[in-house]
Amino acid sequence: MPSPNAPHRPPTARESELAREESELTAVESRLADQVVRATQEASTLASRLTQVRAELGRTQSEHTEDVTLPEIGARLQAAAIPELAVEAAREKALAARQKALEARRQASQEMQIALHAFQQQTHALTKELAEAESHLKGVVESAARARREQEAARAREAQRARAEAARAREPAPKTLVDTAPMPAARSGSGAAAGQGRHYSRVRLQTNIHLGSDSNFFTGFSTDISEGGLFVATVETVPRGTKVDLDFTLPGGRPLKASGVVRWLREPNDHTPDLMPGVGVQFQELPDEVASLISDFVRKREPLFFPD
Repeated sequence: MPSPNAPHRPPTARESELAREESELTAVESRLADQVVRATQEASTLASRLTQVRAELGRTQSEHTEDVTLPEIGARLQAAAIPELAVEAAREKALAARQKALEARRQASQEMQIALHAFQQQTHALTKELAEAESHLKGVVESAARARREQEAARAREAQRARAEAARAREPAPKTLVDTAPMPAARSGSGAAAGQGRHYSRVRLQTNIHLGSDSNFFTGFSTDISEGGLFVATVETVPRGTKVDLDFTLPGGRPLKASGVVRWLREPNDHTPDLMPGVGVQFQELPDEVASLISDFVRKREPLFFPD
């Protein structure tokens, strides 16, 4: 038994030492058991020899009465007895101690199993709670990141819209589609002839527009439109006179297709950074349905200016 003043050692070290001592004690008990068996066998052999010698002395003493030592030897052998090997009490004591220790170890094992089960339940509950917290935190972080991206995108759109508004506010009238090149509505039949030389009101329009020619295709941003044509904000180079196909959508309407010709260009200019570069496109061979939709849209919107 360890001394009360001995330093506390971890259970693993104590178990290792106890296992070693138990193994040594088991070896000692095994050797002792073998010795007891041999001693018992020797005592049995000795008892048989004693019985035989006593019988032989009895016969010899009756035949050789003249030998005075035989009675003395016989008396000593008659008084002799095989000593008793008193190990049963010690063995019972050892067995009882082992049984008690076994019961104590079994009880301790049961208590350890109960404690382990409770520990596993608690750790399982904590693991589940941590997983839920981690999942929630991940969702919060992702939502915050998504909100930041949306805010940045909204600020970028707002800045772009502000630049477009500033550019339109500063744009001089002579640079408009109407002033630079008259753009009659390209209707079929007499409508096209009747529209020659006619000026049109121009209204604001903010929509993406796809512009394609025989040698180029790109997406721009249309900022205004009239019945004669529209302006496409883009840095792409499109020569004057280029025939183009247009795909765009009026606010609240359906996608429209039209054809046109590039009539004028606005090149990038460092002195007027607020004026967006782009091209002015005059409608050509405009289908009646598309022309009617554009006319309705222009009529319902407030024009940027009115014809003289």
